[in-house]
Amino acid sequence: MNRFFKILAIAFVLSPLFFSCSKKPLTLDKETSMKTLLRASDDEITELVIKEAIEKGNLSEENIDVEYILRDAKSQAIAVKLKIN
Repeated sequence: MNRFFKILAIAFVLSPLFFSCSKKPLTLDKETSMKTLLRASDDEITELVIKEAIEKGNLSEENIDVEYILRDAKSQAIAVKLKIN
């Protein structure tokens, strides 16, 4: 019985730790901070920008090319140049 309570206590301690450390998806709304976006890789930023362009711009993925991504940590800004065919 004592062992059962130890396992139960460990489960309650580890589950919030696991869920808090899990990677959250990037978004362009208020849920994702600018620091998180600045730390994201170029591939993650590219995926996010293409997804937003498809959803909000009614474009197809084949017509969108990301030419470059500029980051400025000092002013906390990101600029993405897209080429739309």
